[in-house]
Amino acid sequence: MTSVDSDALRDESSAVRARSRERASIAQSTAAGIAHELRNPAFAIASAAQLLRYRISDDPVIEKNIGRILREAERLNAFVAALLEYGRPAPVRLSPADPDDVWVDVLATHRGTLESKALLVDHVPAQPRATCNIDREQLATAFGNALVNAVEAAPEGTDLSIISRADESGWHSSLRNGGPTVPRETLERAFAPLVTTKTGRTGIGLAVVERVVGEHGGHVALASEAGVGTTLTFSLPVVRGA
Repeated sequence: MTSVDSDALRDESSAVRARSRERASIAQSTAAGIAHELRNPAFAIASAAQLLRYRISDDPVIEKNIGRILREAERLNAFVAALLEYGRPAPVRLSPADPDDVWVDVLATHRGTLESKALLVDHVPAQPRATCNIDREQLATAFGNALVNAVEAAPEGTDLSIISRADESGWHSSLRNGGPTVPRETLERAFAPLVTTKTGRTGIGLAVVERVVGEHGGHVALASEAGVGTTLTFSLPVVRGA
C-alpha cells in the first residue's frame, strides 16, 4: 500500500468517526430532551397513585389498579434514567491503564449472571498487554452493557469469548456469543438509542457503549455470521511508548 493510499484511508476513517460523533451528539440531545419532558409527569403519576392508595384502601379492584399504575410509573422512571445516562453523561476522566484489566473486573461483577445461565467466558488478554487512556468506570459500564447483551443472546450452556489484541492501529477486543444470527437491518441500527428487540428493555445499552467508546477516541463494530455467532469489537487508541 502506498503512502497516498494510507493517507486516503486515514482521511476516510476520520470522516466516518466525525459523522458518527455528529449523529451521536444529535441523538444525545434528543434523548436528554425526551427525558426532561417525561421526568415530571412520571413523578406526578407515581405521587398521585400513592396518594390514592393512602386514601382508598378497602377496595381490592382499586388497589389492584393502583399497583399496576405504580409498576408502570416505575418502568417509566427507569426509562427516563436510561435516557439521561445516555443524553447527559458525566465527562470522561482519562488516565493510562490496561483495558483488559477492566474486562477482568466486569466479568467478576457479572459472575452471578453468567452462572445463572451456565455460561463460560474465555477471556484472552492482548499480548503484549496494551495501555490506553481510559475512564475505568465509564469503560466498565460500556463493557458491562455489551456483556449483558451477549448473555441475553447466548443459548444457555454455551461459551462466550473475549479475545483482545494490540497492534499499530490500537487495542482491539472482540466479544463473541454463539447465538442466532442477527438480521442485517437490526445490525445497521444496533447502536441507535431506543432500538431493541427485547420486550421491556429501553434500547439504550449499546447506544451507551458507542458513546463511551467514542469519547475515548475509539469505535465499535457489530457483525453477525451464521455458524460463527455475533461479535462486538471494541477498538481504542493505545498510549505510544507505554
